[in-house]
Amino acid sequence: MNDKVFNTEFEISMRLLLVLSLSNNNKFTIDKLVTADFISNYSKEFGLSNSNLHGDNEFSFSEFSARRSLSQQAIKQLVLENLVRVSYSNDGFIYSITERGLALCSSLASDYANEYRLYAHKAIIYMDSKNEKELLNLISREASKSLRKE
Repeated sequence: MNDKVFNTEFEISMRLLLVLSLSNNNKFTIDKLVTADFISNYSKEFGLSNSNLHGDNEFSFSEFSARRSLSQQAIKQLVLENLVRVSYSNDGFIYSITERGLALCSSLASDYANEYRLYAHKAIIYMDSKNEKELLNLISREASKSLRKE
């Protein structure tokens, strides 16, 4: 039995779809997707909101690497289900949402999905002001700080 409330492969796949549905350029690497999802869930830590969607957690930054692994599995499933397409660029594999994925996203109307969209929109704008390497370095630095608090 899976007791996890947050960050199951299924939940992550739905959040990744929502991120892709909000993107103007509609193409993300796996690292950019994971980062967008992470910032969406912990937007308070990035100065984007007054609260975190998944609540306050002093070890939130240490979740990042485990979340990346689950996200890779989730994105594979989304590709197999024709909800996301994968292509190759100079940056590596990039992911974009399909029409089928957009249709599924438009059916997600729960309070959580709507709130996630708001946080994800802020995260995407925030990420547009930084490059992928800067964002990953910031998360790594914060993860190291949180682990030193143990």
